[in-house]
Amino acid sequence: MGKIVDYFLKNPEAWDVTKKIIQETPKRIIVTGGLKGLGFDLAELTGGDEVALIFLESRKAVTFTAGGFCNAEDKLFPGENRIVSVITRNYGDRTRFYYKFIFQRNKEMGHTIMLYNNTKPILESEYDGRRPVEDFANLSGISLCVIEIR
Repeated sequence: MGKIVDYFLKNPEAWDVTKKIIQETPKRIIVTGGLKGLGFDLAELTGGDEVALIFLESRKAVTFTAGGFCNAEDKLFPGENRIVSVITRNYGDRTRFYYKFIFQRNKEMGHTIMLYNNTKPILESEYDGRRPVEDFANLSGISLCVIEIR
């Protein structure tokens, strides 16, 4: 899938090292009611780019080249789950990219959807080229979150 995805899946220290590098406190979401219907909706992605969702506890990853829904029932476990999102391919312009994932629960029998994080994206990254690049992590679009399933 790519070197950066492999790095997170194979290196147990990757989460802690990345938190230090990007100096970001991961968003924390608490979900009650189990895993049924949980998923990530890639609502926006810069054209031509590719973004990956990496589920550290289940050791699974999913890549997207366009918007779409990722069913997370088989990728999350009861308890704490660490998720990383990262740009894995940039369409030739490392100075601009954008993506956002909405975390939601699809209700059975109907089109009702429950959105988490006050309907704001749970994983999101934007780089527009205006900020100075302090380290390579700025150009990787890395975003972290912890989802606790109760």
